[in-house]
Amino acid sequence: MKEEKNVKTIQSVNRAFDILEYLVSVGDGKKLTDIADHFGLNKTTTFHLLKTLEARGYVEQNTDAHQYSYGGKMFELGLQAYRNVNLNIYSQPYLNKLINMYDETAALFHYLKRNGNVQSICTSLNESTQSVKVSLSLGEWYPLSCTASGLMYLSCLNDESLNSAIEHDSFPEKIPDKTMLTNLLTEAKTKSHIIERELYQSGVVSIAAPIYKYTGRVIASLCVMLPIQRAEEDYINEIAVTLTDMTKELSELPL
Repeated sequence: MKEEKNVKTIQSVNRAFDILEYLVSVGDGKKLTDIADHFGLNKTTTFHLLKTLEARGYVEQNTDAHQYSYGGKMFELGLQAYRNVNLNIYSQPYLNKLINMYDETAALFHYLKRNGNVQSICTSLNESTQSVKVSLSLGEWYPLSCTASGLMYLSCLNDESLNSAIEHDSFPEKIPDKTMLTNLLTEAKTKSHIIERELYQSGVVSIAAPIYKYTGRVIASLCVMLPIQRAEEDYINEIAVTLTDMTKELSELPL
């Protein structure tokens, strides 16, 4: 993962995306003045940016409250992007099988760039039906250095790419140095799966196995997450073997 050369970006495009992301994050709509003040822009510039986004369907205005919120085009675009990723469809029977076998939360994580650096994002999810369970959100981003999905990705990188990825990822307190990380990644390479115990979230154990594109590049991981109360060693190892077998099958598909 090499550093990209600095390129000149278009300010108006950046501002438009900033506004759009802001409207999605607040959810309940904002007035023109509020949006302008939030970004330190004058009202005229903000107005024209909003009207451009509105014309494309990404923003809509509530004329009664004089507020702007994200528009229906956002849902359309998101759903289309989801449908275009074949792995989300291919993985669903495996996620269903994992729920039927263990009734523990199972998820698919893709590795995609965010703000120029790779992170893992939850793109498919089947939650446990048990009263004590691990809950996730679709579309949530996760760091690399302390999650099962992230560590699985790091274990598949060469030394140069690994060092670059580590530089851009914040280390949690529970991974105090690179030696501990190296040991985790070495184990993951040897076993083709990783078991992460309470590094990212207290009381949660996560198991992940990698999914490869036909070119040999790791593109995603299949994960199972369970509360520490049910994380007996034999049980965890059984899940890990199941995940490894499933991801080997998924890696053979035309992804």
